Amino acid sequence: MSEKIIGYGLLISGIIIIALSGYSVYSVFTKQGEPVKLFNFKGIGINISQIAVNSLPQGISQFAPKNDNPQTTEIISADMLNETSNFIAHYILMGFIASIGFKIATLGTMMVRPIVVKLRAQPISESQLPAQQ
Repeated sequence: MSEKIIGYGLLISGIIIIALSGYSVYSVFTKQGEPVKLFNFKGIGINISQIAVNSLPQGISQFAPKNDNPQTTEIISADMLNETSNFIAHYILMGFIASIGFKIATLGTMMVRPIVVKLRAQPISESQLPAQQ
């Protein structure tokens, strides 16, 4: 009887873990909650003046003005890069936690389910008996 109590406890706790991880993902994607902050990248940018000077032919590039204060153009902002990375990391982490909840609930289900073994006795004919020597 105690294995059934433990089984129901495991089943309920597994379902609660799955529900909480699902709610966490839902709240993050509806902007009601914050994702796990794992990443803090810089934005991705390029120096356009450097590209323009390097693309000129050799004879003309020496006459190009030298820019001591290069300006970079940002291609992907740091906010967008970090937010997307953190959303994906949060989704993967909650998927892992939900899988742990599934394993716990499965273990509880196996403990609750009764083990029933049904044996049918079939009469054995003489042709099925081993030969005696």
